[in-house]
Amino acid sequence: MRIEDLRNFFTNCNDRLIEVSGDFIYYAEEKVEEGLNSLFLLEYNRMTKRERIIANYILNDPSFVCHYFSFSSDMIIIMENGGSDAWILRVDKASGQERNFVQLCLIEDVRGCIALDAGHILFFTAAGTKGEGRAAYLYDLEEQCYYYIHDPRICALDAHCFVPFDPDGQVRLLVLQPYGDEADKEKAYRDRRWLGDHVNDNVWICPLLDFIVSVKAGEAQTPLELIMRAGTAGLLRYVGMDGGSLYFRAKYYPDNDQRICAYNKLTGKKTVVAPLNASESGAPSSFLISAGEAPLCAYRVTKGDDYSQVDGVIHSSLHTYVKAEVGDIVACVEDRYLVGRYILADEENSYEFHTIFDSKTGRQQSFECRAAVKGDTVVLY
Repeated sequence: MRIEDLRNFFTNCNDRLIEVSGDFIYYAEEKVEEGLNSLFLLEYNRMTKRERIIANYILNDPSFVCHYFSFSSDMIIIMENGGSDAWILRVDKASGQERNFVQLCLIEDVRGCIALDAGHILFFTAAGTKGEGRAAYLYDLEEQCYYYIHDPRICALDAHCFVPFDPDGQVRLLVLQPYGDEADKEKAYRDRRWLGDHVNDNVWICPLLDFIVSVKAGEAQTPLELIMRAGTAGLLRYVGMDGGSLYFRAKYYPDNDQRICAYNKLTGKKTVVAPLNASESGAPSSFLISAGEAPLCAYRVTKGDDYSQVDGVIHSSLHTYVKAEVGDIVACVEDRYLVGRYILADEENSYEFHTIFDSKTGRQQSFECRAAVKGDTVVLY
């Protein structure tokens, strides 16, 4: 495990961690200098322990919110304030050169956005003047042109429902359509006599190039391939991916059976990886999923009065106890180091603590800061 301590570089709560990648960590800092709102795009070299300014800009309207998307060579920043205007900035990460800086004027107010790759952005807007429904647009940065999406399945979704992934050099889109949150889906099962058996969680896959070509051609439906579905009696939720597979948590309400299922990125083969059963004691428990390039691991976390018991259930033999003071277990690194998060708040202030607990030695370190985990790295900031 590697700990990268960036607390001296992150100076205020507006700093945003963007990417932990190889030898570099990328982040953004918004601050006021000489009365002007400034945005700094920054790079931290993990080998030299030095910070470098990639680029900086003056933000004329402090009401705009920045959305950051990082790719191999470029970083994309989308700025919007819930109105119909959005600014799109694309910067070369190595040189800081500005590749695009354009203002996009959409018909209705922005409701979400995601960069699908370094050249294409998906925007969601209100569909009408009263805000009913959704509309979706694909913006091409090279053409500097946007295209209306006709597929109602796409327009009904949110930006977080799209997960690009690249298993073989061809980027694909994982498109998720869950029915509400988990409480909504379970309520639909209880009310099935009135709702019927057509309340579904759907999961589709589509090559990104095919998606782009279809949208630009104005087709009524994009070429989505349905790979998984759970009807009214079940639940299906995406939990992460590793180098070879996509993983989903599936639950069947009639007998409360819960499992982790895998979908092979290359072959499309579906397998049941492991059951997610309650603890033998019957005590309330939750499940922690740890996914990355290494095989996905899953852990059962059972809370007691003054401790949490953590047991590996997928690709893990971990069995350990953690003091309740560590807080909620949010990650496990190298199937050994547990990361806990604890919030201490009153009516005026809020303090965030992260603790790293070594399950082999029992040693624990606590830090007052935010933290992020990527692979074998814990970033403190």
